[in-house]
Amino acid sequence: MMMTNTPEEELQLEAMQRVWQRKPSSLSVFEESVELDDIFTSASQVGPSLIASCASPATKPTPIHEEEVFECEPDLEELVDTGLQPVKLSASDLGDFPAQYIVYGLLPHQLPVVGVFVDNRVVPGFKYKVSPLPSKEQVRRCLPYLFNGKALTLKSIGRGYARRFTFEADKGCLNNNENYFWSDNRPEGFAFEMEIVSEGDKFTIYDVMQEAQGTLEVLKIEGPQIEISTEYTKNGIEKRAKVNFIGKVEFYETGVAKPKPVSGTVICIKQKGKSNAEIRKIVNVKINSHRYILKPGIYKTDRRVVVKGEDINDIPTRYTINGLEHYELPVVGTYVDPRVIPGFCYKVRPNDRKERLFEGRSLRLLSIGMGYAKRLTFAPDSLLEPNNYLWSDNHPDGLGLEPRALEKGMKFTILAGDQNIGTATVWRADLPQKEEKMERVPSSCGKQCAIEKYIHVDVLCHVRMNITGSNGEEHLLRVYGLAVVRKEPNSNKASVVRVESVGIDSQINVLFVQTHTELIFKP
Repeated sequence: MMMTNTPEEELQLEAMQRVWQRKPSSLSVFEESVELDDIFTSASQVGPSLIASCASPATKPTPIHEEEVFECEPDLEELVDTGLQPVKLSASDLGDFPAQYIVYGLLPHQLPVVGVFVDNRVVPGFKYKVSPLPSKEQVRRCLPYLFNGKALTLKSIGRGYARRFTFEADKGCLNNNENYFWSDNRPEGFAFEMEIVSEGDKFTIYDVMQEAQGTLEVLKIEGPQIEISTEYTKNGIEKRAKVNFIGKVEFYETGVAKPKPVSGTVICIKQKGKSNAEIRKIVNVKINSHRYILKPGIYKTDRRVVVKGEDINDIPTRYTINGLEHYELPVVGTYVDPRVIPGFCYKVRPNDRKERLFEGRSLRLLSIGMGYAKRLTFAPDSLLEPNNYLWSDNHPDGLGLEPRALEKGMKFTILAGDQNIGTATVWRADLPQKEEKMERVPSSCGKQCAIEKYIHVDVLCHVRMNITGSNGEEHLLRVYGLAVVRKEPNSNKASVVRVESVGIDSQINVLFVQTHTELIFKP
C-alpha cells in the first residue's frame, strides 16, 4: 500500500533537505544564521508545526575553521585596535610535533612557550622573566610574573611532550629548587622576556679610540630588552638586544656621578662549556649625544685622570695618570692636587702598585715643598731620623693620596639632638674614605680662615647605648657618615669636629629615623 504525503509534509521535507544536503561553504557562523532565518521564514507560511520540525536539524553544529572564527568575532576586532591580536603557533614549523596553538596577549618582545611549542630563541644559559599568557577573556589583564618577578637564568629544557623548564635556584635552596614548571602547566601558555642587563651591573666607559673615560652603574631598566638576533658561532651562542636604562655615569675628568639616560645594543655570548651567558660589551651607546662602548666590570687600571699645572697656577705641565682610585688625590711630577693640605692625614700609594707606602699607615702631612719637584714631608716615626718623606716626581706613574678622617681607637659620644645616648669606639677602619668637599670658613678670630674637609667614612665600632632596654651592652656595629675635619689657621694639625648624617647598621637606627632625630658623633 502506497503512502501519500500531504502538501504540508512535502513542504516540510523540502525545507529539511535544503538544510541537510547543502554543500559546505566558507560562510561564517553569523552568515549561516541569516540563511537559516530565511528557511524558517519561508516555512513559517505553512504553520508553527513546520518551524518546530525544522529547528532541530538546523541547530546541528557545522565544522568551522579557527581562522574563520577570528575573522568574524566582534570582540576580536577590539583586540586588533589595541595591538593584542591572537597569534597562531605551529610546532611543526620548528621540526617538532604537528601541534597548533593560539595564544593571546603576546607582546612583540615576548617569546611564547606552550605545550610542545618552544620558541627557538629561548636558550638555556640566558636570563628570562616569565609570565603566564592570558586567556581570551583575560587578554586585557596584566598577569603577575612567576618567581616573584625576578629574572632567572634558564638551566635546562626537558624533552618529551611536556617540557620541564628549570631555572637557577634561590640562594640557600640549591637542594630544594622550586623554580621550575612544565610547558603544558597552563593551556594558555607562557611568555619569556629576556633580560641581559640588570640593575646593579657596572661597566667601564670607553670612547671610539678604546680609551677609558669613566664608569657606569645601572640604576633602573627602562622598557623591555628587545632581542635583535641570535647567532650560533664557533665560540657559542651570541645574542644581541636593544637596551634602555638609567645609569649613574661618572667621567674621570669631572669625578662627579650623575644619573643619565643610556641606550645601546648589548652583545651577550654563552660560550661552550659554560653554564651562564656573559655580557661581552654594549655598543652604540649614547650618552649626552656622544657615542661610547661599555665593557662589563670596573677596570681600575684603565681609569684615566688628566691633570694640568696651569689649572692651579703652577708650572704649565700636563700629566695623564692611569689606574687612580676614585677616592685618591693625584700627585705626579710638578703637580700636587690642591686638596692635599698640610695638617690632614693621608695614605700614600704609588700608582703602579697595590701596596701603600709607610707600611700602609695613615700619616699627617707636615709640609709641601716649593720648586719643580715638591717634597712632601709626613709626621716622622723618630725625630732623630725623620724618613717619612718623598718627592712628587719620585714615581713616574704618580701617587694617589687617600684622605683619612677616622682611625682605629678613636672614641666618640653619640648625641641625639642634645641628649647623650651612648659611646662609640672605632674598631676597624679598613674601607676607603672619600673626600666630598673642602671649604674655607671664618675662624673664631675672624681674621683668617679655617679649612674644613667633609669625608665619607664607613667603619666598624663598638657601640654602647645608654637608652632604656639596652642594659648597657656593647655591640659591634657598622657605622657610616660624613666626618667633618677642621684645621685652624694657626694650627699644624687637623682634628675631627663631628660625624654627621650618621647611619648605624642596627634596628636602633630605624627608631631615630622614624622620630626624625639626627645622630651625631662627637669626639
